[in-house]
Amino acid sequence: MQKSNVSKSKRKVLSFSDLFFLSFGGQAPFISLLTFGTVMIAMVGTEGAFAMLVATFVVFFNGLVIYYLSQKFKRGGGYYIYAFYSLTSRLGFNTGWNYLLYSLSYGGTLLAGGAYVLYTILSPFLPYLPQWFYALVASSLASGLVIAGVRASAKYAMIMSLIEMIALILLSILFLYDSKWNFYNPVPTKISPLLLEAVVFGLGIPTGYGSVAPLGEEAESRDIGKAAIAVLLFGGLLATFFFYSLGALGFTGNLVEYLLSRFGLIGLPFLSFIAFNDATLGGVSYILANSRTLEAMAKDAFFPTFLAKLRGGKPIFAETFSSVIFISVLVALAYFIGLYGEFVILGALAGLNNLFVHLSANTSLIRISSKRSKRNIDKIIVSILATLISLFVFFYSLPTFEKYIVYVFFGWIILGFLYAEGLEIFKASSNE
Repeated sequence: MQKSNVSKSKRKVLSFSDLFFLSFGGQAPFISLLTFGTVMIAMVGTEGAFAMLVATFVVFFNGLVIYYLSQKFKRGGGYYIYAFYSLTSRLGFNTGWNYLLYSLSYGGTLLAGGAYVLYTILSPFLPYLPQWFYALVASSLASGLVIAGVRASAKYAMIMSLIEMIALILLSILFLYDSKWNFYNPVPTKISPLLLEAVVFGLGIPTGYGSVAPLGEEAESRDIGKAAIAVLLFGGLLATFFFYSLGALGFTGNLVEYLLSRFGLIGLPFLSFIAFNDATLGGVSYILANSRTLEAMAKDAFFPTFLAKLRGGKPIFAETFSSVIFISVLVALAYFIGLYGEFVILGALAGLNNLFVHLSANTSLIRISSKRSKRNIDKIIVSILATLISLFVFFYSLPTFEKYIVYVFFGWIILGFLYAEGLEIFKASSNE
């Protein structure tokens, strides 16, 4: 399949700071800390800070791969473009196909998680509101911000991310104050046997750079790579500080229950606002990423070309289509299985597809760097280490997922293969 010659449209409207805050929003740190963090603490207790530090170190390698790749490609589309030009058009399609599910499931996880926290807090006061209503409100608000424009999304991300950063820092300081400033050495003298498993869950906390990788049309390539590294380090260290302060308290319970008991009714509006804001931030970041990947694939005729058309300098049709899919899937799942079940299913799919697209990106960097191996030895080492880490996490975590999750994951890959084959047959017959 031929690779398209894309017109160099002037859409570079996002600065480094815009990308930083959009990527931070993609982390959805508050929701991530409440969900992934609660699991980590249940496993390793006060070793949570150390587990988070190790997880940040692991994520750093995959972030470096994106840093290197983003500097080599000017087109928007992220992981799809990396594989499309570095490997083959078919592998590029498969990567983009899985990224579409990844961005839907990861962004959907954040939206569902925020809606679930909001539902848990407000349901005693508003028992007549069904769970799907919270999913509808969260996904509709995120979609509305995306359709309003990438600049509007970036401004929202900047303001709300700053509020969230300040809130997390203040909470961490408050926990240290409650502990009577109990500073301690976070490196344990005896490692918990569950530390590695806790690290696997911790990987989901500082991972937000995947949401800005596809924004090559709206931002300079070098800024995307820099933002990816800056955000994963900042987000990982902020999460480490948060877990450190909880360790100072000797806390090993449920974070949501603790926050509700610590702040009581006074804290309900605050927790509700942060949870809803976090869900919206994550949704905005991944709906944008989904639409830009869809746009890039449409330019290469993998999808109907109208999805690549611009109105007012933005791919309005791709944004609208992505928004409709997000809203429909989230509301339907919340209606049939509830917000908690939705969060579990989408979170598992996000994890598996995350590993898939990163393995593709790592392979792309190895392929590119091997052409001048002596000059790119550092890139080859980084990509090999990132590949080994991703493979280890994939095979380590695969048995822990429910069978139906694994079936959906591999079923999606097979469906993509059949779609690509059918597309090739259709184009071949049209040219005869």
